[in-house]
Amino acid sequence: MKVCHHLLVLFFLAGLCSLVDSYVWRPIPGALQNVSTNDTGVKKAVLVGTYSFNNKSNDAFLFRSSAIDDAKRQIVKGIRYVLTVEISRTMCRKMGKNDDLPNCPFQTDSLLKQTFLCHFEVWSIPWMKKMSTTYFNCNSFDTLK
Repeated sequence: MKVCHHLLVLFFLAGLCSLVDSYVWRPIPGALQNVSTNDTGVKKAVLVGTYSFNNKSNDAFLFRSSAIDDAKRQIVKGIRYVLTVEISRTMCRKMGKNDDLPNCPFQTDSLLKQTFLCHFEVWSIPWMKKMSTTYFNCNSFDTLK
């Protein structure tokens, strides 16, 4: 009788574990989820966020991303990207012809080097081919130390 009781408990626990495993791996609709920093949408969102920073800054030089530290995505009536990005000053001037920001070289002069840690929130509506920055906050690495 004890063996039968132990087998029933074992089967019950195995069934319970399979339910827990299947629940844990299902994404929750509408929740923020981690996404690869190499994702095409993330890279576009980083570029849009960086353009917003460049448009608001009074710096003579453009900044571009030097690292993507964290990327999350939320799918609700479009895609909301929540990003933590390091942006660094490039050698490209704002008033110059800068059609290719991703390829602007970073500053090499130690006096002109500067990096910011930014939190970007970018909204994408792919079927309308629209992407815009809804929020950003950037702090110089010098103030973070």
